[in-house]
Amino acid sequence: MFLLSAFGYSSPFWLTYRQAQIGGHVREGEHGAPLVFWKEWEREDRDTGEAAKIPILRHYTVFHASQIDGIDHLIPPGGVFDQPNTPIERCQQVVRNMPRRPAIRHDFDRAFYRPSDDMVGMPKIGAFDTAEAYHATLFHELAHSTGHKDRLNRPSIVEAVHFGSESYGKEELIAEMTAAFLCGHTGIETATLDNSAAYVAGWLRAIRKDARLVVTAAAAAQRAADFVLGQSAA
Repeated sequence: MFLLSAFGYSSPFWLTYRQAQIGGHVREGEHGAPLVFWKEWEREDRDTGEAAKIPILRHYTVFHASQIDGIDHLIPPGGVFDQPNTPIERCQQVVRNMPRRPAIRHDFDRAFYRPSDDMVGMPKIGAFDTAEAYHATLFHELAHSTGHKDRLNRPSIVEAVHFGSESYGKEELIAEMTAAFLCGHTGIETATLDNSAAYVAGWLRAIRKDARLVVTAAAAAQRAADFVLGQSAA
């Protein structure tokens, strides 16, 4: 869940390449995502006769449902959410008043920030379980946008980074901490705290070798939140 949530898709449906071939096919040019899990397999030790547990690690490449043609009939009813969510005005006010705000476009299958176009892409608000979840995700992507060269010029946005790298993880940590600050500012933190904490904990585990990470990321997140709120001199 941790790896797949980093891709920002709004619906939770993923298939392996082989699964997609049952009635459908992965579109040409699409790239899969890594999925990893491990479990313990119990068997009898031949020498002692006692039960022995053997750890098994497996990995797969999976594709999101939106990357696959011909499987619409396999998606459960309500699987592509269309919730009657209403925008939260105090959150919308923060977005509207952000200085030098990037372009924001909706109706994408996932949430993302694209530095080359200085554009935030978002699923529609009804694709999220709650309006609070939508705004928390939007805050996360706007946090990434503060790193643009014409704003705070953050190396983890300006320079090329690879998924799963330390720089990528640090940028995700900054963005999620920024989103948490903005959720607190707008009063929606009680509805988003659990997801935010789990997301931050996941990235901390991925890059915990840097003991200073929390302090440096939190400082960068505060600068990003101040920028979004128009409280920065940058």
